[in-house]
Amino acid sequence: MMRFIGLFVLLCVPALCAQTTFKLSSENSVGSVRPAGNSIGVIKIVNDTILMEAGGRLNISTDGGLSWQIFSIQDGIYKGGVSAIDFIHSIIFVSTIFDTSSSPKPNVGAGGGISFSTDFGVTWKNIPQPIDTFQSKFGFIIRSNGDTISTTSIRTNIDNVIFDLAVTDSSVWIASFAGGIKMARRMTPTSFGEFEPVAIPPDTLDEVRADQFYDFNVGPFNSNGQQVYNHTAFSVLAASDGIWAGTAGGINYSTDGGLSWKKFTAQNSGISGNFVVALAEQIYEESGTTFRNIWAATNRAVDPAESSGLSVTADSGKTWRVVLHGPFVNNIAFDGKTVYAATDDGMFRSRDLGLTWEKFITLIDKNNGDRNYSPVFQTIGVDTVNHIIYFGNQDGLAISDDDGLTWRFARAYVDAGKNGEPKSYAYPNPFSPSILPNITRFEFDRTGLNTTDKVTIKIFDFALDLVAIVAKNEPLNNSFSWNGLNNKGQKAANGTYVYTIEAGRKKFWGKVTVRN
Repeated sequence: MMRFIGLFVLLCVPALCAQTTFKLSSENSVGSVRPAGNSIGVIKIVNDTILMEAGGRLNISTDGGLSWQIFSIQDGIYKGGVSAIDFIHSIIFVSTIFDTSSSPKPNVGAGGGISFSTDFGVTWKNIPQPIDTFQSKFGFIIRSNGDTISTTSIRTNIDNVIFDLAVTDSSVWIASFAGGIKMARRMTPTSFGEFEPVAIPPDTLDEVRADQFYDFNVGPFNSNGQQVYNHTAFSVLAASDGIWAGTAGGINYSTDGGLSWKKFTAQNSGISGNFVVALAEQIYEESGTTFRNIWAATNRAVDPAESSGLSVTADSGKTWRVVLHGPFVNNIAFDGKTVYAATDDGMFRSRDLGLTWEKFITLIDKNNGDRNYSPVFQTIGVDTVNHIIYFGNQDGLAISDDDGLTWRFARAYVDAGKNGEPKSYAYPNPFSPSILPNITRFEFDRTGLNTTDKVTIKIFDFALDLVAIVAKNEPLNNSFSWNGLNNKGQKAANGTYVYTIEAGRKKFWGKVTVRN
């Protein structure tokens, strides 16, 4: 079964990313020294500015992650969490997704449409989630040669979620899962035509030509109720050589604005797999020559012969090379010739265009010894001006400004003992030792303590029997966490436990709940 949730994709069109640094001036947004959450879904870098989804909100930092401006529904963005981000000519574009768990059928959520801001977040305008206006079950696309291709009318935002968007000077492209690939003309920088479905090839065709006539239906299911994988869309890229679209059925490429398409699959082109959740263009110079590559996260779809990995082409799809075999790839980023890949098996880097790879084993905060406890990384971004690396996953944001030698974490939490917050607490709480990042962290009021003070943290059950010693006479500036194991290395039973913290002459206690 293919995974659809959490694969929120970020794409950067290099030709469109040469913008000036943001001047943040929103009076409504929240300013914070920390991001809005520890689950990082999307990262986009514009010069030295990072735009990021954290805690479902849009987070922007212009100082390497030391402080953040946070935008949400209170600022005018439509409800839900941010699922995709793009930026062009000083305009921020975000799409949103919101929960519909009360729906009688399981689904990936509902699309909240597109919100955009021309003043760096002070005000926002919203475009509703594109749905088809045909009143019947089927509509149609009239192509430039007069060919009419039928389409399944998608008249709901349920499962119609924008997982990726690409904005150019003349158009906006979206990959909206069950809604497929759609495109709208930009009439002016802030006015748009209607989003229309795009006739990319069905599973049975490898090409759609602008000068030929066809008899197929554009939609997530065919007339027999079977899923059409190539019409289930996840990623879209506006590159210097044309438009690229990634689906559950392969890679699609158009050089004429979507009138004609070529489809590349594991079966006809040798890419590793047809489940394409990310696309990115790499442009770099070497010895005075400019090189350009298209990279794709080509993961296994339904054919057992497929495999997950990265595929790259240097000639607009004429030939493909498969690299980084095995890991499920979620995202891709570059710093010149260097390639970074965020995968379900960790973070990888190649300095030779995929011939060899190095893996980042353990990310440790240089300031307090904290670790990133999840090996699954959803996203990656690189500030190519200052050469800062940003890795994001369910356990926060890791930042390195020295080529990955050392790290610091931007993590969301509140200061214990301040602004009415408790003197100590554990987060997340409850937590599960069986679900990544499978730890709970402890925060406590450090006011009045000396840097030489030591910290001891113990876990007790409700009979006050000792279960685990989390820390024993450790430095005050350390980070403290419990992995849910008892002193015998076994998972603690489900239930609520009492923790005690001794820090210098201060003592704290609280409760933490384990749910396996």
